[in-house]
Amino acid sequence: MSLHLLTDNELLALLREDDEQAFRELYDRYWYKMYVIAHRKLRRKEVAEELAQELFVMIWQKRESLRVINLQAFLGVSLKNLMIDYIRRNIQEEHYLDQLQRFFPAKTFATMEAVQLNELSEAIQSALAKLPEKTREIFILNRFEHLTIREIAQRLNLSEKTIEYHLSRSTTFLRQNLRDFMTAWVLFLLS
Repeated sequence: MSLHLLTDNELLALLREDDEQAFRELYDRYWYKMYVIAHRKLRRKEVAEELAQELFVMIWQKRESLRVINLQAFLGVSLKNLMIDYIRRNIQEEHYLDQLQRFFPAKTFATMEAVQLNELSEAIQSALAKLPEKTREIFILNRFEHLTIREIAQRLNLSEKTIEYHLSRSTTFLRQNLRDFMTAWVLFLLS
């Protein structure tokens, strides 16, 4: 039987019976489309690949209980949820606020949401300003300029352990200081 001629629903029925070839056909049919959507929204190749992969891992893991009427719609919504989760996990960085705005175009934000986004951005800037200068500098080099620990250590003439310490310290500090805002954003995204 030629699987590429089967409908999505026929492939899903085979998938529920642990048919690996049916899974491979669905993967080949939709992985790249999901990757392109994630890459267009997040603009990070590695993250887009990871989320598209995670989507299909989830499908394989839930194959026996998966009841889907429209596979393309299901994949789109599931990918959107994975992207929101990814952004939410990384919201303490201003860089990801830009991604959130790309994900939800400005015209979809009511005035209240725009104000909340502004407040969150200000809270991030304020929290960063509270960090010790060296810790803030290392955090910015790593998270915003995407330098590796080794590159930062070489640039600042510090040990890699020192860089790791400052990154851990800054991440913990920001997580604690932005907890209320992250909770508010999660509630907003789910509303």
